[in-house]
Formats: sequence, structure tokens, C-alpha cells
Amino acid sequence: MELNKKFIAKMTRIYGLIVLAANVVAVLVPQYISIPVLNEENTRKWEAFLKTNNLSSIAMVFAFLVPAIVCIVYSYRIFKSDEKIVKNVAEIPSVFSLSSVIGWNLYYFIEIPFVLYARQFFGIQIKAILITSWAFALFSGMTAWTLSYLAIEILNRTVLLPKVFPEGHISRQGFSFRPSFKHLMLFCFMVSSVFPVIILLSSYISVQINNGLELHGGVIFVSILLLVIAFIITTGLTKLILNPLKNLTEASKRIENGDYKSRVGIVTADELGVLSDSFNDMIVSLAEKEFMRDTFGKIVDPEVRDYLMKNSDIQNKTLGGETREITVLFCDIRNFTAMSESMEASEVVYVLNKYFTALGNEIAKHHGIINKYIGDAIMAIFGAPLEVNNSALNAYEAALDMRKALINVNEELSSEGFPKVSFGIGIHTGNVFAGTIGAENRMEYTVIGDTVNTASRIESLCKTYRVDLLISSFAAQKAGLDENELKFIDDARIRGKSEPMKVYTV
Repeated sequence: MELNKKFIAKMTRIYGLIVLAANVVAVLVPQYISIPVLNEENTRKWEAFLKTNNLSSIAMVFAFLVPAIVCIVYSYRIFKSDEKIVKNVAEIPSVFSLSSVIGWNLYYFIEIPFVLYARQFFGIQIKAILITSWAFALFSGMTAWTLSYLAIEILNRTVLLPKVFPEGHISRQGFSFRPSFKHLMLFCFMVSSVFPVIILLSSYISVQINNGLELHGGVIFVSILLLVIAFIITTGLTKLILNPLKNLTEASKRIENGDYKSRVGIVTADELGVLSDSFNDMIVSLAEKEFMRDTFGKIVDPEVRDYLMKNSDIQNKTLGGETREITVLFCDIRNFTAMSESMEASEVVYVLNKYFTALGNEIAKHHGIINKYIGDAIMAIFGAPLEVNNSALNAYEAALDMRKALINVNEELSSEGFPKVSFGIGIHTGNVFAGTIGAENRMEYTVIGDTVNTASRIESLCKTYRVDLLISSFAAQKAGLDENELKFIDDARIRGKSEPMKVYTV
């Protein structure tokens, strides 16, 4: 995956500007809110002290400087390698926005020594000052965090993450720092409900006390009631959203494990209900496609099936293929016609199925595929559609194991009262055309060429030489077989060939 680092760097700079803008808003909003004051005279002394030494400006610098430093350092760290970018890009909203909270906490702690100094030399009562300053820093930090996180997260999801993860699977990166939707809803509740109510209630109490008025308990009760209602609404809304999503996630995991009978319960008619309906319809469609895929894999070899399903030319109904060197193996039952005359049709099918299954397993074990069944004969190919290191050696080893498998098959057939089966195998290696032929609406994957015809005729020579396996000299050479492993049979005359061909057996 090639990353566009310039684009990613541009987006991180935009994210940094968003953090700056969110902090500006966090500073301005409290300026227009009546901060709770329990002692106006004490507050005036404190404000005079602040103007004298520019303490607020100094502390405010840290509130803006710290987020900038955190964003720059974090960006520098993740841009060290592509792996770090992929690993951390989804965490940028959390890290950048959290830097504001760190900055405002520093703002508060920087004020504390000055507050102690003001108490010592100016007689200022610091309790109310510390509470007010803490409320200001906390409210500003949480406001900046929430505003910057929401803005950056929206941009990250709609612009940056689709570029970095075009195929998805973002959750598989194992991000270490990323708040959940539930936590985000809780922060939104704090910023939009808790802090405004507390500040307004504190302002009300401050005004009542400073003017010598009696506190009205109903206002406090209503404020607490509003917070409880807001919390219940936030919690309920979170569950309404997360529970259906949890069900969808669990159902998708079951489907991933092959359980296509899973369904998601539909309990609403809103957007999540529509999503659940679509999800259930998708499951039905996937089950049908998986059934077709499984059935297709029984009609043709699974490797051919996967090749056909992934090949774009097939999907575009394009006929064609390529020339490549492969090994072709033909296997034919001896005297099958005479044997089948004494058997019922169902018995013939039973014997063939047992025979084809046993031999097919050995062919597949050595990376070969059965291209087609021709009556009682098998045509297997090695090296197409998937390439192998040594197709000739694979075919040779498959033939030896087919011999062993036939012994087991005959033992089972004899125990059931059926006649024993014998075969002849011919192997040849050469260039063929491998691809799809036929019509646009009816295709077949196969191999065509002189190599196929030669392998078939070599198999036929097994009858002539009374052996069950013949391999051409070219296939034996390609397989790297030692002449001591083989037995030379003859310089065979093969129909269609002007020159004789050496054939061997084992």
C-alpha cells in the first residue's frame, strides 16, 4: 500500500488548526458567562493582581502552546515510517484533542503558585479563586476537547481514513488510544449539560449571596432534575444506538465463521431498522452465493472455481488465456465396458464414485486438479491455473500414490462383492493453451494443445506394453528423475508424431 504522505501531512496541519480554533472558542465562551463569585471584593483584588503581573496571559500561552507542541511531536513521530502512519492515523483525533485538556490543566496548575503568593502578600482568600479557576480550566479544556475531537473525527472518517485504508479493516490495526462511542456521548453530556448547568447554578447562588437574598431551593432542585433527565436521555440514546450495532457485529462474526442462518432482530423502523433489514437481506444473498460457490466447486475443481471467480476477464465474459508449460495426466480404467455389462447402472455409478474420490484426493494432494471426467477416464493437469514449482514431479508422485489408493479401493470393492478395477496412467509435459473456451454464455476452463493429445496416447500405450504407468522422457527429465528410478520401455511410435518418443515406467 503506497501512502500519499503529502496529503496526510496537509490533513494533520488542518487538524492542528482545528485544535487552535477550538481553544479560541473555549477561551471566548467563558468570557461571556458569569463565573460564580462568592466574594466580590476578594475577586476584585485578585483581578487587580492579575492585571499587575499579566499572569492570565502567561498561563494562557501554555493553554495554546502545549497543544501545538503535542500535535507537532506526535505528527513527527508517526511520519517516521509508513507502518507508524497506518498504526496511528486513526488515533490522531483523540491525541490532538486531548492535548487541549493537558494545556488547560497546565493553565490551572500554573496559577496555583501565584494564588498562594497573592494570599501571602495581598490577603486574598484563595478558596473561591481556586474553585473558579478550576471550573474555568475544566470547562474550557472539555469544550476544546469535544469541539476539536468531533471536527477532526468527522474529517478523518470522511477524508483521510478512506485514503489510508481503501479496503477497510481499520479496527484490525489494534489502536491503543481511541475512545468508544459511549465515552464520546458521556463527554458530550458533560460539556452540553453538566458544565452549563453548574455554571449557571453557581452564578445564581453567587448573585443571591452577594445581594443578601435567600436561596431558592426549587432552582437547585430543578437544576439537579434537569441533569438527571439529561443523563437518562444520553444513556438511553446510547443504548438505542449501540445495542443494534452490537447485534449486527455479533451476527457478522457468526457469518464470517460460516453461519448463514444468523439473523438480526428488527425492533425499529428508523435508520438502524433499515440497516438491519438490509443486513438480513445480505445474509440471504450471501447464503445463496455460498451455496452456488460450494456447488460450483463440486462440479469443477475448487482451484479452478476460485480462479474463474477472481479472474476479471471471466467476469467481463472475455474468452482467452495464456500459453504455459504444464504436465497432463490421463488415467483410464481397463476393460470398463466389459465390467459394467454385468452390473446395474446404480452399481456402476457407485464404483466410479468410490474410484474417482480416492484418486481425486491423491491428485489434489500433489497440487493437481481434475480438469474433466471423460466417461471412466480422468484428465488431470498440474501447473494450471495455479503455477507450481515442478508440475512433472507433482504428477509423477501423484501417479505413485494413485497406485496405492487403487489397492485400498479394490480391497473395499472386493469386500462388497464388486470386481476389482485396474487402470493405465500416461504422463507428459509440454506447452499448452490454458484458459477459457466456449461461448460468452457458456464457458469452460481447459487446456488445449499437442501435449494433451500426447499424454492421452501415452496412456493408451499402457495396454500395448501391459503396464499401468507410462511417463514420457521429457516429463521424466523435467521431474528430475534418475534413470535408475525408471524402467525404459521402448522408443514408442505415437500417432501424430513423426519421431519416436522414449517412454518409461516404474
